Amino acid sequence: PSAADALAALGPVLAPPPAAEPGALARRFRLAGTILGGSNGGAADPMAILDDRVEVRQRIVFRGREVAPGVTLVRVTADSATLAGPDGEETLALDRLPSRAAPSRAAAAVPAAPEAPGAAGAAPDDDRARAAARFGGREDFPGRWIYSRAKVEEYYQELRAEPERMLQIFDSMDPVWVDEEDGTRRIDGYVVGVEGEPDLFAAAGLRDGDVVKSVNGLPMTRRDRAEAMIAAFVEGRGTMFAIEIERDGRTFKEVVDFE
Repeated sequence: PSAADALAALGPVLAPPPAAEPGALARRFRLAGTILGGSNGGAADPMAILDDRVEVRQRIVFRGREVAPGVTLVRVTADSATLAGPDGEETLALDRLPSRAAPSRAAAAVPAAPEAPGAAGAAPDDDRARAAARFGGREDFPGRWIYSRAKVEEYYQELRAEPERMLQIFDSMDPVWVDEEDGTRRIDGYVVGVEGEPDLFAAAGLRDGDVVKSVNGLPMTRRDRAEAMIAAFVEGRGTMFAIEIERDGRTFKEVVDFE
């Protein structure tokens, strides 16, 4: 046989194997981000930010915790997360593509349920839309917004030239004091009362009266901790901020990411 015939015969052997079909967990969950222990000044344990395509909600989970009934987050790296479910473990790779722009075949395989009330923050209002435009932002999934790091850095340079504006940002967060039974007092979050730079707070999903309970899993119980988080956000440092917010008696999380 000729060389061409020989290569043709070897074709099936040389061809790469077909890509494995995603399992049930990969079809349901999309890994949108990871926060490793101590990164961005966060909590010691790593977290994964997962988009639940079935419930159309965002889940922010510590390693070792349950993601959904029967599903546990067992490992987290910088660009992957491993889930354990009834059929075994599956590793999800970090997906930075906008989930709404081009649904993958895996996403199309799972029918999306209507969004559950209170699953994420309130629908974006005009203030949030204006702030998003100012900082080059877009909503990637309910409860998560991605902003342009370059535009945030430009904004930070403006603030450096006018220090009183930066001071107004810090003055917009006041501690929430709680009295303990032993007579001591402790801080249980920081309440928002915007003194200036309203677009910055709107971009973070914050409104007057909101209480910031934690950022990246780290409870906001000290002034220096709160100020460090504000500074990191304004300067565009870090990769992602998962902000736990208490509003009108309910608690939810907003995620701010940069690109």
